[in-house]
Amino acid sequence: MRQRPLPPGVTVMEKEARIAAIVSGDRIYELYGMELLAAEDGLARIRAPVREEFLNAHRIAHGALIFAVLDVAFALAVNAVEDAVGVQFAFNIFRSADLGDAVIGEARIIHRGKRSLVVELKAASETSGKLLAQGNATALPVLRKKQPGA
Repeated sequence: MRQRPLPPGVTVMEKEARIAAIVSGDRIYELYGMELLAAEDGLARIRAPVREEFLNAHRIAHGALIFAVLDVAFALAVNAVEDAVGVQFAFNIFRSADLGDAVIGEARIIHRGKRSLVVELKAASETSGKLLAQGNATALPVLRKKQPGA
């Protein structure tokens, strides 16, 4: 994908501040012990450990963990340069990860139009490198809400 320039008025420093604000303000990021591996224009990579409390009844990583990792990567890839919200997610989970492994989620913008953004999603096992899940999501641009006291 050809990268579009940052929107008018968005500097590299502001993009970094937007990424930091998303990471610090996202409760799921903190709850799941996620770690930011990469965040660039239209791309984000997140890591989350598979801990005991994230296992399902089959003793493998719960699908909610995989979705959470993909959702946070999606939020970072999109919101680093444009205020937008996810309105559609579709992905398949092919396999899961075991206790002690980590889920690596990646989101990459593959279409950035005026009215919507389409993002490719992938999750992989850190240990084996095998693909766990793949799909896409759609975001719609929104106006940024003013923070209280701003």
